[in-house]
Amino acid sequence: MPNTQLTLKSLLSLKVRRERGIRSAIARLDKQVQQLETHKTTLLQNRSTLWSEWRHCSSNEQTLGPLEIRAYRAQLGKYYQQDHDLLAQVEDTDNEVSQRRVEQDKQQQLLRQILLQQEKLKILME
Repeated sequence: MPNTQLTLKSLLSLKVRRERGIRSAIARLDKQVQQLETHKTTLLQNRSTLWSEWRHCSSNEQTLGPLEIRAYRAQLGKYYQQDHDLLAQVEDTDNEVSQRRVEQDKQQQLLRQILLQQEKLKILME
């Protein structure tokens, strides 16, 4: 019987260490999600600023010659491309957040399983 108790204690010790590892992974993923959300907020602010500049550039009524029209169209194209790039970065960030959340859910499930196994071991040790 003492051998069984020792085995159960060893198993419980392993489960506790695994629990700590899983909790650490969950905390790390949570921190990554927060960083990604902050990055997304920054990207959206940059996009809003770009839109303001774009609207300001477009709102000026003026008569332009052929060279000025070409430069004006190039500037508008540049605004469009920057907006497109920022939107792609926002979508990439959203995808990364989704992946991290799926991983968090998996880790939470593992944590529940480990806690359940720990409870079973504790009951067997009594």
